Amino acid sequence: MANTSTFRPVKSDPRSLDEINYSDNQFRHKLVAYGSTPAVEGVVLSVRFTGIGGTRYSLLVDGDINGDFVGGPGNDNDLAFVFNPNNPEVAQAVRTSMQKVLDNPENRSVDHIRSSIGTIADRNGGENPFAGTFDVRLSKIFKTFRTQKLELSVDVFNFANFLGQTLDGVVTKGAEARSGRNWGGNFNLGNQTLLIPSGFNATTRQYSYRVNENVGVTQKNGTPYSVQLGARYSF
Repeated sequence: MANTSTFRPVKSDPRSLDEINYSDNQFRHKLVAYGSTPAVEGVVLSVRFTGIGGTRYSLLVDGDINGDFVGGPGNDNDLAFVFNPNNPEVAQAVRTSMQKVLDNPENRSVDHIRSSIGTIADRNGGENPFAGTFDVRLSKIFKTFRTQKLELSVDVFNFANFLGQTLDGVVTKGAEARSGRNWGGNFNLGNQTLLIPSGFNATTRQYSYRVNENVGVTQKNGTPYSVQLGARYSF
């Protein structure tokens, strides 16, 4: 067995070249932009934006279905079969759960699931949307003696998150929603467990499953804002 490959999500044989699909490091778009204002009485404002989109994830089974000795929580590497909720040959409990998955407005993997119905999901077939962060720097230069000078600066990393948190702090008490709570974060998905084996029929040689009805649901993630103060003396 190609043990170096067994931890990658696959449909069957991890040694098969037919299993090749998107890389774990795949992304579709990446943008880095930087700009700064002219110095006005020694004050300079700089802004940097860093964003990436199209990173990938897979739909998995929480178990060792293909017999490569890898499975269980945290080690899943078997790609999930996506059951059709409209297929009467599928167990009713699975059909009901699959319909709940497709109807869940919080499910961010619904497009990938819909496109995979009736098949084993492709490795890294799910695609995350574009997300990015702004970093802001404000600095001022003070002339001291002859050609010597002192530069003071403040950097706010993930400025959108800082701004959102600040707005949250001034929202009227009792307000139903905070408009800035998700600024500067992303909701990118990692590999998602769709199916959990619940039994095996030795006669039909088929597994029975229960469906993870929370597949594709995630909380805001990413790095929260931080503030850095700096001083530099040149002589």
